[in-house]
Amino acid sequence: MLVVDAHAHIVPREFPTLPTGVNLTGWPSMVALDDGRARMMIDGNEFRVIQRAYFDLETRLQLMDHQGIGLQVVSPLPELLGHWLDARTALELATLTNTVIAEAIAAAPARIAGLGMLPLQDPQRSAAMVSELAAQGLRGIEVGSNVNGRSIADPCFDGVLAELARHGMALFVHGSRPAGMERLLGPRLMINVVGIPQDTAMAIASFIVTDVLSRHPGLKLGFSHGGGTFGAVLDRMDFVWHEFSAVRATSRLSPREYVRKFYFDTVTYSVRYLRYLIDAYGEDALICGTDGPDAGSGTRLEAFVSEACGTNGATPKILATNAARFFNLTI
Repeated sequence: MLVVDAHAHIVPREFPTLPTGVNLTGWPSMVALDDGRARMMIDGNEFRVIQRAYFDLETRLQLMDHQGIGLQVVSPLPELLGHWLDARTALELATLTNTVIAEAIAAAPARIAGLGMLPLQDPQRSAAMVSELAAQGLRGIEVGSNVNGRSIADPCFDGVLAELARHGMALFVHGSRPAGMERLLGPRLMINVVGIPQDTAMAIASFIVTDVLSRHPGLKLGFSHGGGTFGAVLDRMDFVWHEFSAVRATSRLSPREYVRKFYFDTVTYSVRYLRYLIDAYGEDALICGTDGPDAGSGTRLEAFVSEACGTNGATPKILATNAARFFNLTI
């Protein structure tokens, strides 16, 4: 059975020296390690150790074969999105990363598709760049759930959304740099565990109450990690929509209807929760993903999805067909 991994990340092998006059703050570098991995450094600090499959295509393809993945849609490591950087620095980072992704697609077009990125600190420039990404063969863009504190659902990004819809390209939202983390106790890793899923949920709710699909009827919107914590508040939000006219006035569809027009990946760490999302969002809304190429919750995609679907017949949709529709893939 064909498996399309809709959520996997890529990193450039190296980051060249920036042109004179460009702000170096936040510009990454890679330090090669003896075991084939690399240490990503940002502003003199180690961000993380990067597995070879992130930047070496042959290693990635071998790992895909081992995991039973026929086609992988790669997107930038979220830290590379750089929505918090100087706009010129973000543009240089986007140009480099988009080129790396386009080269991977060209080298293995039957196995690799890709999402690019934009310097969303400059929405007007970003909107103008969408056609360039389409010409590079990219299927859409990955964005953070907020751009330096501003919701990705903010109307200031409507120009970008309109261009994506015009080109039939996907918008994939990944939780990023949530606010309010001073109230979250424990190790810094808890930001990833709790904060990022909550920020994703806020982006989804904001897209719904601003009725994004009325403004951009052809827009294809997807969200990482099963939509974060949104599944837990869907019934609450749907109840409020039906009970309060002030909320109904902001959106023509109920939240329960709206989410069935979005896409959500299966990186949920739980078969039981994925079963709930299939029921809540609909079997046509789920796309499978590994969040790789690190070993994690999604490395047994076919078994994971099959167990969640049981005998309802949705497994082929979630493993491949839905992703083909979202990313406009030929499979």
